Amino acid sequence: MQVRFVFGLMGSRGDVQPALAVALELRRRGHEVTVGVAPNLVGLAQRLGLDPHAVGPDSGALLASSLVREEMRSVNPRTRVRAVRKVSAHGWDDFRDDLVALAGARGSADVVVAGLLGQEVGSALAERIGAGFAALHYFPVRSNRSVKVLPGPGAVQERAWDVGMQMRWQLTRDAENAQRTALGLAPARTRLQTRLRDRGAVEVQAYDPLLVPGLPHEWGIQSPFAGFLALSGADRLRLGEASLGDDLGEWLDAGYPPVYVGFGSMPVADPARLVGDVAAATADLGLRALISSGWNSFEVEMPDHVRIEGPVDHATVLPRCVAAVHHGGAGTTAAVLRAGIPSVVGWYSADQPVWGRLLGDLGVGTSVKASRLDRERLREALATVLMPAVRDRAAQTAPLLIAPETAVGRAADALERAR
Repeated sequence: MQVRFVFGLMGSRGDVQPALAVALELRRRGHEVTVGVAPNLVGLAQRLGLDPHAVGPDSGALLASSLVREEMRSVNPRTRVRAVRKVSAHGWDDFRDDLVALAGARGSADVVVAGLLGQEVGSALAERIGAGFAALHYFPVRSNRSVKVLPGPGAVQERAWDVGMQMRWQLTRDAENAQRTALGLAPARTRLQTRLRDRGAVEVQAYDPLLVPGLPHEWGIQSPFAGFLALSGADRLRLGEASLGDDLGEWLDAGYPPVYVGFGSMPVADPARLVGDVAAATADLGLRALISSGWNSFEVEMPDHVRIEGPVDHATVLPRCVAAVHHGGAGTTAAVLRAGIPSVVGWYSADQPVWGRLLGDLGVGTSVKASRLDRERLREALATVLMPAVRDRAAQTAPLLIAPETAVGRAADALERAR
């Protein structure tokens, strides 16, 4: 039976692209799929043939704003908390209005699908129009005993997660209830995770259970584990990114596999310093470096052993590298794991430090706060992950991961059950 899905996807490319793989799979299965993405990612979804609509704020503009680059990094804790509160609900009014236009009439959508960003709005709209709701989560966001955020046994972890969930609710409660009021719903009195579980909503865990042993058993069938989501090779070709091009291919072939360095959509405060530290650390170790600028500008001088590229296709480039230095976003973490190479995670915030810790627990990486990742720390970190035992562990881990096509299929299966 054909189902009418409406995807409302806020955030950066790492938040949106994995969900687009599922939207494409649902459309291939004959379902009616309407896709809304951040305005700056409409072109990306168009190249995949999805006929997207712009919803919510421009994520590139947000990440380049003083709110993110300055206020969230302020030494004043009150300034940081205010900034986090603003970012947590940034653009929700616009997102609600745009999503209502796509799925606002009763009967116009069977299932509303959202990511972690904006799921409060997506869930409220689904409730308002009597549709099913499903969320795609690229990281654990429920209380659990399996994923460590502090030293200590399972009970300590569960308490720490509870505190974190309650803090999130305190930060977003007023904003979420403003959205519910605008949609004609009564204010919520409990945090979203509790309400989603009570209503039987599906929360697809779009990351590999290999990294979080024990968690699938804790959470049960409402939180099915699909694995890391990724576009197929054919869909990546449609983006025009799966080909190396003669020049980059020749450079990769011209010497020892390089260290990949890329921070995705994360704002690099001082590109010149980063390039200088990468150049010096890799030179100290006799290595080459391939830097992907992502959403940053790296118009700086560089030595011969360093090459700077724009965005690259991870599935094509990373298997030809010896290690990766990255921000620890779920998508990049997945791509590095699948490439079978070790990681140095230079984390900024949110889920990134936990991914760094999980990679360390798995024996395939190490991590350090991005602001502290200077020449010496980078050299030490690279020397650590390039030890034979770590490289072997990374290579042995890759074939144990759920294959991308299987993960996308499992996620689509779960969304079909969301009604």
